[in-house]
Amino acid sequence: DCTSTTKLGTKQRAVQIEDFRFYISNVSLIKADGTREALKLKQANDYNYTSNDGKNTVSLIDLEQKGVGECDGSAATNAVIEGTVPAGSYTGVEMTLGVPFELNHLNAADATTPRVLQNAVHPSMSWNWRGGRKFTNIQFDQNENVDPSAWESAEVKDGKAEEGSVRLHLGSTGCVGNPAEGTPISSCKAPNRVTVTLAGFNPASQVVAFDAGALFNYDISSKAEGAACAKPFDALALDWKVDGSGTGVAVAGKTQKVLKAVTP
Repeated sequence: DCTSTTKLGTKQRAVQIEDFRFYISNVSLIKADGTREALKLKQANDYNYTSNDGKNTVSLIDLEQKGVGECDGSAATNAVIEGTVPAGSYTGVEMTLGVPFELNHLNAADATTPRVLQNAVHPSMSWNWRGGRKFTNIQFDQNENVDPSAWESAEVKDGKAEEGSVRLHLGSTGCVGNPAEGTPISSCKAPNRVTVTLAGFNPASQVVAFDAGALFNYDISSKAEGAACAKPFDALALDWKVDGSGTGVAVAGKTQKVLKAVTP
C-alpha cells in the first residue's frame, strides 16, 4: 500500500513504498513425481507475454500505483499471474525472477516489442544503455530522521540512490554488444536471474509472496558498502561481489529467501 508506512531493515526503520515491480518468467507447476507442467498464460497484454515459439513467458508483477502516496511508475497494478496447466495434483511451483535472455534485449522503445517490455507502457523498467530490463525495480523511501549523508544503493552497477532511498535494481550486467549502435547483445557475463523452486506449494490454497524484509536484512540507514551491499544478493543466493567479479548465477548449496509460499 503506497500510503502506508512499514518497518524495514535490522533497525526497523519506517519506510514507504516508492516502487515495487518485478518480472517473473517461465512459471511451471510441479507434480509429486517431480514432473513439471509449464503454465500457459491466460493472454498477452500489458503484463503478460508468451514468445511466438512458446518457449518463454514473462509477466510483470506491479504492486505500486503512480500518484498514490510516494509511489511512481504506472497507474495500473498487477498482483497475479493467470494461466492454466493440465488437470492433476501439483505440489510445487518453479519460476524465474527476471526476463529470459531471448526477450530481455528487445528494443524497449519499439512498438513491435511485447507491451510488457515496452518503456512507454512500464516506465523505468528498462536499462536502455545496456539493452536490457531491470528485473526488479524495488524502492522504499525512509521517512524517519536519517543522516542526510546516509544513502543506500543495492543496484547492480547502477548509480547512487537518492538520499534516504532503499532500492534494488537487479538486471544482467557485463553484456557484450551495443544495441544503440546496431550491435545486438550476444551474451552477458552476469545474467543475475534467480530460479526459484518452492516445494510443498498448494496452488489451490497458497500464493507466492515477496519478502522485502528478507531482501533488506541489514541496517538500511547506513551507507551500503561491502558486506552490507551484498546482503540483498545473499538473500537471492546470487554470486555477486563488490569488485564486479561475481558470476551472477546461483551460489551452490544456497537457497534464496525472498520468494515464499504462504497461505493468505
